[in-house]
Amino acid sequence: MIARTKNSFNVDTDERGVATITLDVPDRPLNVLTQDAMQELEHIVSELEHVRDVRAVVIRSGKDSGFLAGADVNVIASIDSDDRADELIRAGQDLFARIEALSMPTIVCIHGMCLGGGLELSLACDYRIARNNSSTQIGLPEIKLGVIPGWGGTQRLPRKVGMTTALSMILQGELLDARQALKVGLIDRAIDPEKWNAGVDHFVDEVICGHAKRAKSRLPLWQRVADRTRLGRWFIARQVRAKIASKATNYPALKSALRAVELSYQPHGDGYHFEREEFVGLLRTPTCRNLLRLFFSRERARQIKTWSGNVSQAVHDDPIRRLGVVGAGAMGAGIGQLAAYRGFDVVMKEIDDETMSTGRARVEKLIDDIAQRKGMSALKKSELTHRVTYSCDDHALAEVDLVIEAVVERADVKAKVFESLDRVTKPSAILASNTSSLSVTEMSAATHRPQLVAGLHFFNPVHRMELVEVVRTSATDDASVARLVTFVRALGKTPVVTNDSSGFLVNRVLFPYLGEAIVMVGEGYAVERIDREIRRFGMPMGPLELLDQVGLDVAHHVAGSLHRILPSVAPVVDSLEAMVSRGSLGKKSGEGFYEYPKGRRGKPVSTPMAPVSPLPTPLVDDFRDDSLTPIQRRLVYPMLAESIRCLDEQVVEHPWAIDLAMVLGTGFAPHLGGPLRLVESITPAKVLANMRRLQFFYGERFEPPGRLVQMVDRGELTFDEPHFQPGVVR
Repeated sequence: MIARTKNSFNVDTDERGVATITLDVPDRPLNVLTQDAMQELEHIVSELEHVRDVRAVVIRSGKDSGFLAGADVNVIASIDSDDRADELIRAGQDLFARIEALSMPTIVCIHGMCLGGGLELSLACDYRIARNNSSTQIGLPEIKLGVIPGWGGTQRLPRKVGMTTALSMILQGELLDARQALKVGLIDRAIDPEKWNAGVDHFVDEVICGHAKRAKSRLPLWQRVADRTRLGRWFIARQVRAKIASKATNYPALKSALRAVELSYQPHGDGYHFEREEFVGLLRTPTCRNLLRLFFSRERARQIKTWSGNVSQAVHDDPIRRLGVVGAGAMGAGIGQLAAYRGFDVVMKEIDDETMSTGRARVEKLIDDIAQRKGMSALKKSELTHRVTYSCDDHALAEVDLVIEAVVERADVKAKVFESLDRVTKPSAILASNTSSLSVTEMSAATHRPQLVAGLHFFNPVHRMELVEVVRTSATDDASVARLVTFVRALGKTPVVTNDSSGFLVNRVLFPYLGEAIVMVGEGYAVERIDREIRRFGMPMGPLELLDQVGLDVAHHVAGSLHRILPSVAPVVDSLEAMVSRGSLGKKSGEGFYEYPKGRRGKPVSTPMAPVSPLPTPLVDDFRDDSLTPIQRRLVYPMLAESIRCLDEQVVEHPWAIDLAMVLGTGFAPHLGGPLRLVESITPAKVLANMRRLQFFYGERFEPPGRLVQMVDRGELTFDEPHFQPGVVR
């Protein structure tokens, strides 16, 4: 028998001869495989290789937060040579191969996160069981960091769940809950939380007695046949290769992952060697370095201390538990449904019974959708439904901790809502607006609690978009900011705190780009060509399709609110106004820049707006090389310029937060790291030179920001330089 207590692992052997290895990495909220933890695990495995009285090994977590979130990303980011990378990957592969070869059966007990190296460790074991609740997430998300699984994940996962499922999990970073993992045969039992401890003991007893049965895939027959045959796998790989072709240039890990999975089925192919070599090579690519940077930015944004010094009061003294939502339209319903799903009690308030009935149907439809996606039982769905109550009476909001108004985007209407909320809610309640462009400061003037008023700008669709802009006015206190950041995190979103400025951050940076696309259409550029060029740049959709999705009426309203800070937006407002006046609102009206037969994007509208005289097109030789096409340059540079101005004016305090917000809020090409990071990559000098050429050809809207001029004059290469005094130059 073995028994030991170490820094990260505790090992106990019971009277049955079952050795339980409990992982609890100190000073970490989640378990990660640090270098010390890997060394400890290697010592434990060495002992297990030489004992004879251990009948089974159980590996589990000692943390309530989850099983194992994978390798320590800090270690990955700090690797400074190919040799060091190869050493670390080889050590992990060898260790997991030794675990796989242990003479006694090994069982992994999964709750919460089991990601990356956590799943690779689990795949090296004989059995996997998981707690069947919403917090269980199992997957290989390495692709989101620009690399592939390096500790055997590309080799063991396909053989366990089949090629189709493995490719979906690896290429998309898809996470499975326990129910889904059981369906594909990744785990052998999904145990309900209330039966967890007894269920684990019972399964271990079955393993010891030789009665445990491995789960079989419940996937469709055709998929199982395709996964098991050489011809089927060839066809799957062929289809996937074609599907990823357009993205593989920007994300080289996609091709590497596909090839590694193909090698997992070749008896004489060294897939582990290929996996290791590809990981090492991918680690030094710009894509990987930028995605790692975004990963750390996201982690930093989710820390309360990043945005507020008043942490203890927010987290412990006055937490947000009960939410009120005023307005059950698309945004309000989405916010209410999400909050209920995340465990908050929600009061939806509408103006009258008819409007409330429509809003209630909207919320319940969203609940039906998520219940179906998550495979909820009737009881779980009923519990979720009953977390939301509905009322037309303001006094129903009397005891909520936070109210989010999501009414029509009119300043006078919102002022009346805030005046009413100030009267009926308890004194400690925070009042927040979901406005996308209106002044939160002006709304706070209608209350007697300006220190408790802020903006919470969600993006549509609420359940899918990760970013929430937390908008603070000059009066909003630190405690309120901390409470709101905590609330946003609890919703599973990433907060970025901005100051109250027209358009806040994302819309302000985005609209010069959207406006330039509208101007180019007026000049005669083909709608499809513009959108195609931007998709090739790395955006999820082109600017004109995005405008159709948002709604041209909404875009017209937001553009109008930006006229003070974007004087050149006036022609764009006029173009949008003309389209809106004739009923072209985008997808919701069936026509915008594209036609939408049966709700799906069709052909471009032949003449979406009145043509104007086109400006002369500059030659390629007029610009310094920035790897952008002329169309991409003309559309992307306005975003780069406005991002720099937002940093100059401290709309957001941190440069990394601007990059993160634009990636999460607009899909700005993640492989490039965000607009400020792109300026650094191209070099400020090249960007300035090109911006001046654009200004010469197209006018003052391309005037370079003062901060960019100063950076070039001083020879500065990054936005982290301390020399610039914010606000000195516009």
